[in-house]
Amino acid sequence: MPHKISGYKGIIILCLMNLLLSYLVLYPLGLGQYIGPEHPYLFGIINLGTGLIMLAVTIIYIRRVDRMKVASLGIKRGRKHLIYSLAAITMTIVLHLVYLKSLDEAGILRAYFNVHYFENVQIVPMLLVTGAGWFVNAFYEEMLRAYIVLKLKHWGPLLMFLSIGLLSIIMSIFNGLDLVYSILIFIVNTTLLYVYLKSGSILPAVCAHFIYNFTLGHLFGSGAVAFLRVEGETTLWYGLAPFLLYVIILLVMAKLIYGDASLEQCLKRIDKSGQQSGSKSHSPMM
Repeated sequence: MPHKISGYKGIIILCLMNLLLSYLVLYPLGLGQYIGPEHPYLFGIINLGTGLIMLAVTIIYIRRVDRMKVASLGIKRGRKHLIYSLAAITMTIVLHLVYLKSLDEAGILRAYFNVHYFENVQIVPMLLVTGAGWFVNAFYEEMLRAYIVLKLKHWGPLLMFLSIGLLSIIMSIFNGLDLVYSILIFIVNTTLLYVYLKSGSILPAVCAHFIYNFTLGHLFGSGAVAFLRVEGETTLWYGLAPFLLYVIILLVMAKLIYGDASLEQCLKRIDKSGQQSGSKSHSPMM
């Protein structure tokens, strides 16, 4: 029987596979030019295809190489998870809608509803394909984050937050790594890590991750799928206010919905749940 891969080796291998696939898509295959709101079908197909490949490779690696049960990562459903997910989706859309409309009223940019939105017969398939692309990638990234948590659980919360935050910056290398962007990547990824630890499930973090990217990437903007059309450019500082408010709301909702348990207790609970899932995988099938 092959031995399990050590924590550090497993993390390095999966992250390298992620970076290699991203590199192949963006450069040798030349598909990076289509990763934008102006090409919804191509964006969705490329994002969905890449995400499914990454997801499949990750699941195969976890099951066949590292010999872990995928359920040990915390793919749990439940009433609290549903409440958090719906609240995160609603909050994200309303927050950015109100903010962009306030900038419109201040004359900083123009934001208006596309009143002829559903007159385009291609809107629904474009929404489906772009949304699916964003969701699969969010699911893959949160699954990878959960895997890293289980591998580094003995480090404790502080070192884990620092490590995953820094790793998320490295994984975003193809998007450019200026100082401010790197700080924002660190903040949002550690926030999603907090949501995962508090909930014990990747699904609330997946929904929060997915809707943020989908809203700012396609639902709001100048692309073909946008129902809130935005015209004009703003500086980075104008985007910091809704971003920080989004992060704060995610953190507060996690505390209110999932209780006051410390991160150490949450980590032990996730570890215990993972051990139980792993032990079930050795049971004979009926």
